[in-house]
This record gives sequence, C-alpha cells and structure tokens, in this order.
Amino acid sequence: MRIRADNPSPMTLTGTNTYVLSSRDDRSALLIDPGPELPEHRETILAEVGDRRLAAIVLTHRHADHSEMLGSVEHWAPDVPVHAVLPEFSRLAPPVTDGDLIAFGDDDADAVRVVTTPGHTMDSICLLHDSVLYSGDTVLGEGTTIVTHPEGSLGDYLESLDRLIALLEVGEYSRIEPAHGPTIDHPAEVLGHYRRHRRERISQVRAALEQGARTTTEVCDIVYHDVDPRVRGAAEQIVRAQLSYLGALTADDRP
Repeated sequence: MRIRADNPSPMTLTGTNTYVLSSRDDRSALLIDPGPELPEHRETILAEVGDRRLAAIVLTHRHADHSEMLGSVEHWAPDVPVHAVLPEFSRLAPPVTDGDLIAFGDDDADAVRVVTTPGHTMDSICLLHDSVLYSGDTVLGEGTTIVTHPEGSLGDYLESLDRLIALLEVGEYSRIEPAHGPTIDHPAEVLGHYRRHRRERISQVRAALEQGARTTTEVCDIVYHDVDPRVRGAAEQIVRAQLSYLGALTADDRP
C-alpha cells in the first residue's frame, strides 16, 4: 500500500511516498519511510496498518521528508524498532548494513533485504521484497534524483546504479516503487536513462571547465542555464558534486 504525504514541492514532486507492507497472514506489517510530521499523514498510515501488528519501520535515508515523523514515533509506535543506516535514526535496533534481512511476519518471505545504495546521500538504502525494489530517493518515478556535495557522492551514486542494474539483470526485482512519483514498470529503461544522463552531465561539466568556467556558479550558469529558479540552489549543489567527482572543486566552492 502506497500512502502519499501531502508535501508536494519541486524537490518532492507530488509528495513523499510511504509504504505499508503486509505479512502473508495479514497479521503484521512493515512501514517504509514514515515521512513528514503531518497529522493527517500519520492518521492515514495508522488506519492502513489497522489491526495488524506494526513490526518494524525502515528509513531509506535521513532527509526530513522521509524521517521527520520519527520525532514522534515513541508516542504512536513506542515499541516498534526503527531500522536505518545512521545510529541517530535507529531505534530499538542496531544500524542496518548491506544484506540485512528485516522480518515483519512469521513466514520466511515476510522480510525485506537491505541493499546499500549510497550516492543521493551516504546513508541511502533500497529494499528488496517479493520482486519489488523500494528505491527511496535513489530512483524516482519522474525525473532524476539529485546528488549533492558533501552530503552525497556522484562516484558512489554511479556505482549504486550499476549495482541496481546488475540485480535487475539476475532477476532480483521487476518493478520499482520510488519514494516520489509513480511506480516504475520498466526498470531497465529508467536505470539506463539514469546512467546515460549522469554521464552526459559529467561531459557537459568537463566542457564548461574547458571553456574557462572555474566556480560552481560559473559552471551552473552554463550547464543548468535553463533550470527552474526555484531549484537553482539544488542545481549548484549538484554541480559541486560533479566538480568533486572530477577533482575540480576549488577550496572557495567547498561548503
């Protein structure tokens, strides 16, 4: 079950997607990305969980539009463990690592597998369950995700894309449920586009440097000249990540 938070913006698209997974016997559930601290969103989540036992909460990464509601979790889910990469977001459970299984029912199939996919942020993870990849912000249902510096890493992100493509090729999943936007029914096409898009942007940044651009602002003026002014700040953060990847980030440009 997908529950979309009412927090639309240029960065969150139509809102943050929270997912409730039910166990095979429908007696327990797992929650992926509780989302922003919005009372209506929380009530919708609890109504969807219903009489099921909420066995676990999993956070795909630290951004507030995914994690903010964890600030009140001790009130509405006091005994439920929270699984995350960063210890400051983990609760009643150790920080997760690659390959961990997080169970939420009595059947062996009632578990999600953690796939660490750093890049968007260094604590980003995806989750595998029942031939579905829950991608957090690593892959979006529309457009492409941002990779900023120093919060993320373009080199790590490219490696994470390669890993997701490899998992797809061996049949680990056939559909992607992202944290923003609609279901992705053709993962190979989208992941291929993501990889080409990143390589094209890197080439454009190299070309801007060859033209004499040196600072983040100068490169952004060339590569992202037509970007929506509302996301200009995000574009400059992306350029910092690109320059860092190319070893061309100057000391003055480091945040």
